[in-house]
Amino acid sequence: MSLAFERVTVFCRDLDASLAFYRDILGLVPVEEKTIEGPAAGGLLQLPPCRMRIALLAPSAEAHASIGLFEISGTPMAALPIPEGPPAHGQTAVVLATTEFDAVAARLAAAGVRTLTPPLRYPKRQASARSPAGLYRETIVFDPDGILVSLMQIDPLPEGDAA
Repeated sequence: MSLAFERVTVFCRDLDASLAFYRDILGLVPVEEKTIEGPAAGGLLQLPPCRMRIALLAPSAEAHASIGLFEISGTPMAALPIPEGPPAHGQTAVVLATTEFDAVAARLAAAGVRTLTPPLRYPKRQASARSPAGLYRETIVFDPDGILVSLMQIDPLPEGDAA
């Protein structure tokens, strides 16, 4: 059997607010935007006919979409409560890597994005099979729908600091 990661889909309350976060602050690029309406829009999700605005975002215009933002209207939708503190069982986090950590962290702060973990640095001196040694920089914030988004950059350890 073969499975491959396709994308994360966020059923957002407000597509424009989510685009402002993922596109304008984080720097992801919309690679497809569309609106579908009627029975087909809700059918897959077991919803009645509705309107669905969709934006697919990628790290670059040439890359595969990694996040889908779906705003559903025209039918009642339940809303999960927006988390107020540390993660809870069953909660999801999106983890994004960047090479521009300081610039993105500054945009997050300037936009007043709600933060769980302010920017920090920590060394990982021992590489493992799936994560390299390095100086990790990370911050964890909430998107407009309360989804945790971890932003990280891994830099080389300073000379003489590697194990």
